[in-house]
Amino acid sequence: MTTAKKDQRIPIMMSVAEVARIDEWRAKQPGIPARAEAIRRLVGKALETPAD
Repeated sequence: MTTAKKDQRIPIMMSVAEVARIDEWRAKQPGIPARAEAIRRLVGKALETPAD
């Protein structure tokens, strides 16, 4: 039996304005990443930023 963890799906709701801001950000990125990839990158950036 394997105890390895698998990737997890995390469904979230976002406002129209939030999605628009993500789409604006991703349009400026090389290759225009998919929305899911853009969100992963933005979360990664936020997690690298020191907490206040």
